[in-house]
Amino acid sequence: MPPDFDNELEYFYDPEEFHREVIYVGVNSPEAVSREQARAADQRAIETFGIPSILLMENAALAVLQQIKEYAVFAIVCSAGSNGGDGLAIARHLCIMGKDVRVYIVGDPRKGSEDFKTNLKIMSKLAPEVLNTVSDENFEEFVSAIKGCEACIDAIFGTGLNRPVEGLHRKVIEAMNKFATHIVAVDIPSGLDCDTGKELGVAVRAAHTVTFHRMKKGLDLSPQYGGDVAVSYIGIPN
Repeated sequence: MPPDFDNELEYFYDPEEFHREVIYVGVNSPEAVSREQARAADQRAIETFGIPSILLMENAALAVLQQIKEYAVFAIVCSAGSNGGDGLAIARHLCIMGKDVRVYIVGDPRKGSEDFKTNLKIMSKLAPEVLNTVSDENFEEFVSAIKGCEACIDAIFGTGLNRPVEGLHRKVIEAMNKFATHIVAVDIPSGLDCDTGKELGVAVRAAHTVTFHRMKKGLDLSPQYGGDVAVSYIGIPN
């Protein structure tokens, strides 16, 4: 796990003190890719080979599920983008398995991607009682949920983020870092620049990251943010 930290202090990384495990699950290349390379691999799968994007999302959710299925109580934190769609698909499988799940959506779900909306529609029929939006008004409820869960799933921002995290999203990430005992990041810790490994204002500090298809450069450059990493196959052709 990443070392303990104090939110009031700058987060230092001593490579002599930090050790992580990287496993490759169905992936035979140790290559670390950039934001653009990751996007190009997705586009090639979808546009050249005709693999539906929602199928890749489903495979991503199943890859994460394999790494978290031992836990019983979950708080899943999503935005309205593709990373959030992964989170909703993960939530669906966990609900079907009988796990204790709470989903918290940051931002306006009406502005979500089509795949996000598809998974939200399914969850709205399957388990509407687990769905919540995060606001300043219910923020203490959100904090209580992440304090009480066994695993907090970070599905806010993916590899495409290239701007500073601000506003409610920043407040949510800061709370996760402060109160969650075990964070699992989906693809990359939210707020970590995929290319440089720098914080984009603030970044999740995960105990475990499940990244897809290839290792990401930012995870290699700043391993203290991602913790142990599973590089998982999701059906993207080489």
